[in-house]
Amino acid sequence: MPAKSKKTQTKTPTPALLPPKVDVVFKMLFGDKRNVNILKDFLEAVLHLEPNALKTIILRDPYLKKEYIEDKLSILDVKAELLDGKIVDIEIQVKNIPEMRSRVTYYNASMITEQIGEGGKYMDIKPAISIIITNYPFITESKKCHTIFQMLEKTERFQFNDLQEINVLDLTKIAAEKDEVLFDWLEFIKAEKEKDLMAVATRRPAIKQALNSLRQISADKKNRAIYESRLKGQRDLWSIEDAAEARGEARGRLEGEARAKQESAVIIAEKDNTLAEQARRIAELERLLSRK
Repeated sequence: MPAKSKKTQTKTPTPALLPPKVDVVFKMLFGDKRNVNILKDFLEAVLHLEPNALKTIILRDPYLKKEYIEDKLSILDVKAELLDGKIVDIEIQVKNIPEMRSRVTYYNASMITEQIGEGGKYMDIKPAISIIITNYPFITESKKCHTIFQMLEKTERFQFNDLQEINVLDLTKIAAEKDEVLFDWLEFIKAEKEKDLMAVATRRPAIKQALNSLRQISADKKNRAIYESRLKGQRDLWSIEDAAEARGEARGRLEGEARAKQESAVIIAEKDNTLAEQARRIAELERLLSRK
């Protein structure tokens, strides 16, 4: 009797890990209440706090709302309130957008103003800290990876107060970062290949925890659909912006060529008028000489 052939079981391939530097993935990872320890470790590195300095973090608006995902212009950020009342907002920008500095300033200021309702007291205002992670050179005046902005006196450099602070983390300048913990976190956020994520995860327990959470996020079909939807929306927007920029450049070239032609025509006309005037004067001079 012939032996029964064993059916070869095809192993389902493990889905590729979603990149943490995409805003929707970043929010899934750092904005999840189950991952507060991950967020604590990251914030301690960014804000230069002692280990375990953040005892309590309350996540504000931790949910991914459908209208936010589908809105190409919406900000998918992670907002948290610390035990001492400080409000921290973290967002990722992978592409430069117009008036970025003004938008960051406005958003940071709104974190102050929204604390006081009708009848509120100024003494109740808590510091607002913005953390902006960019995947392009945003602060071009500095070679540092981590730049910190506060309200300081112009020449003596003392602080007006501690109510506003903006931290910029530039993923294109990681090599310049001297803080080892922050360096590791930024390498993790920037990484796209699993081997790179695994390499940095061996250096710190919190990052290893973040990698395990990222695997769970990436294996969820709903999360991948959200990621693809967000990415498509952003690409559509970038395509429209690039097309508008190209049209503007083309229009500028045409207008420049038209101005150049117009200026050339004016110069030629002025030369013709000059030559005509010279010819008239010569003819008048010859007429006067012929009378003598």
